[in-house]
Amino acid sequence: MTILGFIIHLLGGAMLLLFAVRFMRVGIERLWSEPIRSAMRQSSSALSLLAKGTILGSLMQGSTVVILMAAGLAGAGITPALSAVILSLGADFGSALAALVLTLPISEVSPLALLAGGWLYLNGGTPRRRNLGRVILGLGLILLALALIREAVEPLKSYPGTFAVVSHLNSDPVSAALLAIGLSLLMHSGLAAVLTGVAFASHGDLNAVGGLAFVLGCNVGSALLPVWLLRREKPDVQMVPKAVALLRVLPALALIAALSIAQPLFDNLLTGLARADHLMLAGHAGYNVLLLALAPLAGLACLPFSGQANRVASHGRFALPEFQADGDILLSALRGQATRMLDTLGAMFDEASRDAPDTDRVRELESQMNAALSDFRAALVALPRRNGEAEESWSEDVEAIMDFAIRLESCGDIISDKYFHLRARQSADATRLSKDGQGEIDQLVVEVRKGILLAQSVLWQGDESTARRLVEHKQFVAGLEEESRRNHLARLRGGNSASLGSSNTHLELITALKAVNSKLATVGYGVLDSYGALKKTRLKKREAA
Repeated sequence: MTILGFIIHLLGGAMLLLFAVRFMRVGIERLWSEPIRSAMRQSSSALSLLAKGTILGSLMQGSTVVILMAAGLAGAGITPALSAVILSLGADFGSALAALVLTLPISEVSPLALLAGGWLYLNGGTPRRRNLGRVILGLGLILLALALIREAVEPLKSYPGTFAVVSHLNSDPVSAALLAIGLSLLMHSGLAAVLTGVAFASHGDLNAVGGLAFVLGCNVGSALLPVWLLRREKPDVQMVPKAVALLRVLPALALIAALSIAQPLFDNLLTGLARADHLMLAGHAGYNVLLLALAPLAGLACLPFSGQANRVASHGRFALPEFQADGDILLSALRGQATRMLDTLGAMFDEASRDAPDTDRVRELESQMNAALSDFRAALVALPRRNGEAEESWSEDVEAIMDFAIRLESCGDIISDKYFHLRARQSADATRLSKDGQGEIDQLVVEVRKGILLAQSVLWQGDESTARRLVEHKQFVAGLEEESRRNHLARLRGGNSASLGSSNTHLELITALKAVNSKLATVGYGVLDSYGALKKTRLKKREAA
């Protein structure tokens, strides 16, 4: 067996495993997403939260998705951060249980699961039956992937270089842990990394100490992964994965250090006790049982990260006034919050439009936009209701303002994730647009700024004339974008080298600017509709004076 063939075989099995886990998870989410979210929203005791987390971690085939969902609910103020952390600890244990189940000697089930699940997925007819087929098919693919990985590593004993590599991992627990951390981050799944390591150990000469260090590294990697994935979210959201990581990483590092320092002692204790792959599974499950015992410390784990969250929370956080029964005052408060979001959006757009935009400033403003929308949603839940329904006199206006706020947050995402990166790349790479192309971009930037100001006027004045001007401005900017695209293609046909070198940047910039301006016009359409000035698909013409 060549080393290249082994690598391809092993990576193919690992990729199938990763795909199967995600494939099965999608089916579970589509089948039971609402009960899952409902269970996460309900406040309950720590023991109940741990039990819910365990069930969710097992169902979702890993804890990462559960942590991301819990963090989002905590950031929106729906679930307390402490409850989200405890729930996440339970999900870690659920993930360990899933690893135990998937490594049971049930490989004979794989063909049956592939047959039944594949038939349901292809011929289910209804979405529910197709998703049930997806879950069963995913289980069969997971078992098949594990069989492929075991088949790939089985001939390793005869390969000359295997002994040296495995001997190094056996003698250096830190290296085994670092390998596991890297694999967990690369695969975006601690569960997949653990299953891959266990399959390797079942046919290799990995000893108990190296195997335990590996699963501890998988726990560290899976704890760091949500922190990385949510690194751009507001501090309220980041607090949950950071607190969970603190509880999971510190004990794991201490145990890895103990294995490294007292390796001869652990070798003597564990040699002959059980096979390495069995000890890895037991160690993985035992470690996550230890984490359950640390649940009372969840509040302390949140403290180091609550300061930053509180600082953001104390700045510009929005809450409804105490006199909530007055619909006019409620609408004024909500319009004020939407106006603050527009101000923040304008500041973000100005910063991103600079020749050398400040990354930290753009990220800070994006966090403020996310926080503002979360506060908006929390205020919407807190609105006074009668018989479970909002007051009809102003519910439509509230819905329109909320819809506009959602679109403003989407504008912020476009600016921070698309437009800002294009401008930053243009500055870093010294990408030069043609003279005419740069002029077209500059004109669009000016018109988007004008659109922000018009949207502010419409939001507060609510008159037909200003709303019509905003909608017509949207159509004007769409025309500018179309004209710029035609001009750019004409320059390319004419052999303009500057246009050729900057073609992607130019086209993506004008598309992003048009998208931002189009979303701003939402508030104008709402006002025009209230005046009966809209047809089903377009503006009505102005009536003659």
